[in-house]
Amino acid sequence: MSVKRLLAVAGASLCTLLGAACLSMPAAAQDAAARYPDQPVRLVVVYQAGGANDIVARVLAERMSTTLGQQVLVVNKPGANGAIGAQYVATAPADGYTVLMGGAPLVVARALYKHPPVDFEKSLAPVGKAVNLSLVLVSRKQYPAQTFQQVVARERKQPGSTSMAITASAYEFYHARINKLAGTDFLKVPYPGVPAAMNDLNGNRVDLLIDTMAAQKPFLETGTTRALAVFGSRRLAELPGVPTLGELGMKGFEDQPYVGMLVPRGTPDPVIRKLNGALNAALAQPDVKARLEKLSFVVAPSTPEAFHQEMKTDADRFVEVGLQAGIEKQ
Repeated sequence: MSVKRLLAVAGASLCTLLGAACLSMPAAAQDAAARYPDQPVRLVVVYQAGGANDIVARVLAERMSTTLGQQVLVVNKPGANGAIGAQYVATAPADGYTVLMGGAPLVVARALYKHPPVDFEKSLAPVGKAVNLSLVLVSRKQYPAQTFQQVVARERKQPGSTSMAITASAYEFYHARINKLAGTDFLKVPYPGVPAAMNDLNGNRVDLLIDTMAAQKPFLETGTTRALAVFGSRRLAELPGVPTLGELGMKGFEDQPYVGMLVPRGTPDPVIRKLNGALNAALAQPDVKARLEKLSFVVAPSTPEAFHQEMKTDADRFVEVGLQAGIEKQ
């Protein structure tokens, strides 16, 4: 039996198990869900190629293509701190052929904006989480201060003299919170993605950058950038000598961002289950797990329900932290 036939049988069987959910679907929709996928699937990354989301997407797309029996094509739609790509998926047909690779920007949006570009609970449906990310604050190699404390002291003496590259809305939130807690005025410089930010960091046109350990690993190993602090509740195994922001007296950075997959709200549940199965099957493969972990990602498969609950809990927490820090919504 072909992979496509197996998936069709699986989808039909799932409809039997779900009963009422499938009975409420029009016959044409049931048929489409049972045949899914019968054309390529677009996996939309909201950042430029080369960033954390893009790396994870390309690793998973290859294996999901095999499982689904159709190509999973990675499509980069950067811009507006992830809003352009997210809106593209949110307004796409709810048929499972347009999938969003996202997480943190959607979760933090409510804490940053009075009217978020995309409300993930209203416009999107979760498929499942893929990986947790490790974040690090780095400086350009030639920056005169060597530690986070020295950077803060320098900025306090010369407010606005130190710039911080921002490549995601979640990092925009972290930037505002660091300024609030440290009593600094780091200049925010938006970038469409990590590659553009790294070009300016290497060219001494920007001073600091919040980034994933996965993207920064080669630069840190060659000494191109310098790690000042890490996010999360514990130090990273790759950077045992670099303190967490919490150790430096900066509270509220204990969370660990993540990347997962979402589809337009209204996508048939059997299609979501099929995508979740393909995603988790890819994450379970030893070579995929090893490849992602080598890049400093933490594999974290989940159900659609668990992913939704985690996103909702984190969104509420970001709003609370933002209010406590006095961060004004735009």
